[in-house]
Amino acid sequence: MTQTSLTILTISLPFIGAGIGYLTKYYIEKNKELTNELTKQRREIYQQYVNLIIDLFSKNKIKQNKKEDNLLAELFEFYKKYILYASPNVIKAFSNYFQFIYNQNDFENDKDSKKSLEYMTKIMLEMRKDIGLKNDGLGENGEMLLRALINDYDKIWKK
Repeated sequence: MTQTSLTILTISLPFIGAGIGYLTKYYIEKNKELTNELTKQRREIYQQYVNLIIDLFSKNKIKQNKKEDNLLAELFEFYKKYILYASPNVIKAFSNYFQFIYNQNDFENDKDSKKSLEYMTKIMLEMRKDIGLKNDGLGENGEMLLRALINDYDKIWKK
């Protein structure tokens, strides 16, 4: 190879590499945009399906539980929003709480109130884990999360 052709090759290789790099990056970015748009459309459609299914079940459950129908309606609305995004442990904790509510006969019973609070705090504990927060010292089921809200905390949790 002559000195001139070596110089031309040395000068042109970075430009060729930059061009290939630019085209590769452009292709990857376009692919991301398409994927994001598809994901957005899927979320909307999936959310509609979730809303239909939950409405189907929730209307029946709310009719059965007249006493707590406002609370249940709000819980079902929350469930619609998080079911596609929450971690499996949050979904399991929430499902356990719903199973407890469905089997509940009398909310006035202290033992049942304590159990209900345990389920509620377990959900919050799992949510905290899901977003990467530590739960040291908050109790086995996160009972310390509600301590500031409950006047007779020691009477409820120490039984």
